[in-house]
Amino acid sequence: MSVPPERPADDSWINRLSSSLTPKFFKNLFVALGIGLVGGLIAYGINMPLAWMMGPMLATFVASLLRVRMGIPMRFRSVILGVIGVFLGASFTPDTLDQAARWPISMIAVLLYVPIITLVVTWFYSKVAKLDPATALFSATPGGLTPMVVLGAAAGGNEQEIALTQGLRVLLLVMSAPLIVLMITGVVASGHGDSEAIQMTLSEGLITAFCAIATVLVFRKIGIPAAEMTGAMMASMVLHVTGLVEGNLPGWLLAGSLLILGSAIGSRFAGVKLSFLARLAGYSIFATALILAFTGGVAWFVSDWLDLDYIAVLLAFAPGGVAEMSLIALALNVEPSFVAFHHIVRIFEIVLLAPIMAKWFERYRQKRLNNL
Repeated sequence: MSVPPERPADDSWINRLSSSLTPKFFKNLFVALGIGLVGGLIAYGINMPLAWMMGPMLATFVASLLRVRMGIPMRFRSVILGVIGVFLGASFTPDTLDQAARWPISMIAVLLYVPIITLVVTWFYSKVAKLDPATALFSATPGGLTPMVVLGAAAGGNEQEIALTQGLRVLLLVMSAPLIVLMITGVVASGHGDSEAIQMTLSEGLITAFCAIATVLVFRKIGIPAAEMTGAMMASMVLHVTGLVEGNLPGWLLAGSLLILGSAIGSRFAGVKLSFLARLAGYSIFATALILAFTGGVAWFVSDWLDLDYIAVLLAFAPGGVAEMSLIALALNVEPSFVAFHHIVRIFEIVLLAPIMAKWFERYRQKRLNNL
């Protein structure tokens, strides 16, 4: 009797990787990026704010509604978050650290703001949109889409409704923020940050890449949220503040990151039925308007109280994606380090509180089932 050859102990991840790299995978990826590129070129041509993210996002969103099959996997987003982290870290200077003395107070304001806005939007989704309590709560919590869907489903919520409302929140806030800034300041977010910044040399780039990867791996190991972005940002920040690295990544790399990120946001809606989207879109638009109005008021109070830039505080408090809001600040050259750190504080709070809420809802649901 022949004995089958023993499988190598380390081939499981290779098998998973090779099985995912199918022709369908590449087709969906290239379709999403191709549509995003067309949208980016059109948006750039008409001078749309944050053109290389807004254009691809809108183009892929429209294509999704037309039921075009496409998709950008999360692993691509992880790489892009690392690139964005390096860009954000390069915005730190010794002057930034001097200004950071006022940040702890505004960070405490963020910690207070998040549960308040979550309760307000939860009430809206529960009482007006008539979503069940668990779905309403995890649709309203301004955390990442995937964790909110997973935790919300564990608490008995509707996964599809949570995914859709979370996706629409990010889409609408990313669309709204540059336009609101344009209306207030008249400044168009170009998407290229400080055009006068010098570029990294090859040696600086290699040092930054090595330090960023090492820090990301450490942050993943200890469970830091958004480790790809926060780790790369921390490494880049230390290198720039200490003067070991002076330049930043080239502007075309930021434009490419914006394109991929925008295409990823829009392609999230691929395969969603139009009737299902229409049912919640109106409520999501109203909820986003509510969020923007509340955030605008809080940002005005905090910026006036602490003598901070209003636009920076508005972007720091607006509960869009951490990468997306930070990129808008980077494109406007409006204290991107300030914006990024406040969103990281928001994510930390949600990472700590969301599992507790999910467990509470699960126990509550089990108790109700036992009483039936």
